[in-house]
Amino acid sequence: MDEASEFAAIITNRENLYRFLARLYRVEVDAPLLQQLGEMGFPTECGDPNLAEGYRMLTDWLRDPGSDPLTDLAVDYARTFLGAGVFQGVVANPYESVYTSEKRLIMQEARDQVLAVYRAKGLRCAEPMELPEDHIALELEFLAYLCRETLNVINDRARVSTLLKEQKEFIERHPAKWIPAFCADIAKCAATDFYKAVGKITLGFLNMERAILEDLLEKR
Repeated sequence: MDEASEFAAIITNRENLYRFLARLYRVEVDAPLLQQLGEMGFPTECGDPNLAEGYRMLTDWLRDPGSDPLTDLAVDYARTFLGAGVFQGVVANPYESVYTSEKRLIMQEARDQVLAVYRAKGLRCAEPMELPEDHIALELEFLAYLCRETLNVINDRARVSTLLKEQKEFIERHPAKWIPAFCADIAKCAATDFYKAVGKITLGFLNMERAILEDLLEKR
């Protein structure tokens, strides 16, 4: 594989993993997604221990998901991310504002900041479910969008460098500031190994992303 093809493959893999994680956080797992997951293969060797452990846990869970996995996952999703049935205790709120505002409220400064970034790119978040713009799914989808934009201009070295810098800057200003704590809360309150694995994969991927982007920028 030549250098250009290798670069394109790295960006494509990053885009796919961002979209994969965004889907898992956006709504509960449905039957088509569960079937798709069962047909997927996950790496056994990874550059980050959390990522490797997350893939192992997810693979093990998929081998034996139980008699009613869709119900189990729906209940766990609602409890872990929406706080359903939780009157006291930990909830992994999927909003940056909760982790970066003094009173742990949604729709705070972080939401306004990421909204401004999206609008600067000409993006609108007209979501049927009206997710706040700092929801983890939307932040991950934005990074996937930047990866796709990079692939679309892959022969323009200056534009690619700019886009890689945008990705690095967005990660440092937003996901890196709150997703580690969010993933720690998933580990505390998720009942299924499925969502515990998703948290580990997210944390491991975020850790690797910063190193990957630094490496890619050094080579541009």
